[in-house]
Parts: sequence; C-alpha cells; structure tokens
Amino acid sequence: MTILKTVLQAIDKLNEVIAKIFSWAMLLLALTMTYEVISRYVFNHPTMWSYDVSYFLGSMTLMLGMAYTLRIKGHVYIDIIYDKFPKRIQALLYVVFGLLLFFPLWGMLLKVMIPHTLLSWANQEKSWVGSWQPIVYPFKTWVTAGVAMLFLQGVAEFIRDLTVLITGGERP
Repeated sequence: MTILKTVLQAIDKLNEVIAKIFSWAMLLLALTMTYEVISRYVFNHPTMWSYDVSYFLGSMTLMLGMAYTLRIKGHVYIDIIYDKFPKRIQALLYVVFGLLLFFPLWGMLLKVMIPHTLLSWANQEKSWVGSWQPIVYPFKTWVTAGVAMLFLQGVAEFIRDLTVLITGGERP
C-alpha cells in the first residue's frame, strides 16, 4: 500500500506543479489582451497575432489545469445530493461513473489525439485561420498532454475511490 500511496502522491504533485506553472499563462493572456485593446481602440492599429495568442494561452491554462482541478474536486458536482450519501456510496458513484463515462470518453479522445498530434508535428502544421498562420502543433501537444494528465489523475482518483469502496476506510 505504501508504493501505491507514493505513486498516487506523485501523480497529484505532478499535476499540481504543472497547473501552477501554466496558470501564469493567464497573466500573459491578460497582458496581450490589454495590449490588443489599447492598440486597436487607442491607436487604431489592431494586431494580427492577438486572436491566435489568446486561444493558445487560454487553452494552455485550461488544458494543463484540468487534472489538478479534478484532484481538488473543482469540477461541477451535484453536491447538495452527493454530500448526503455515506462515503462508500460516494465512492461507488465515482467508480461506476468513472467506468461508464470518464474512462471511455477521455480514453477514446486520447487514443484519437495522440496520432493526430504526431501527424501535426510531422507535417509542421500551421493554422489556416488568420493572416500570419502560426504553427499549431505545440497547441495540439499541450491539449493532448492535458487530456493525458486528466486521464492519469482520473486513474488515481478511481484507485482512491475503489479503495474506499472495498475497505470502507479513508482515501489513500
């Protein structure tokens, strides 16, 4: 059980560190949007790059923060009902819905995204939207990495809930 607990803590720590590092992209996003607004409305000179940079930075923060958000239970839940159940029933719900919804959805998405991202790198894919056509393979990489991190955190949470369901004890 000690090795399992160490692995679960390592997954948690990895996702926490990555989320905290890439949360700084929100500051860059705010700065670039401020620059764009001033450039567009004060100097009547809009930038060509602000749209692409904004969705790059926004998606980076979102995708690389999803796993940490799952860990701290920050995603949407129906707490008013769920919190009334005993811990074992809560764990049973997580296990059942994990097997029925979470793993099939995110697993299939990851299975599709990995070869798509590799192909994007091989072709040095560029965006077809906008006039400056930025490269998009880094974008696809962090989106795929975010899904992989979420899936890994989902495995960790599933193991924790399965442990509670079987033993009736606390989450490891």
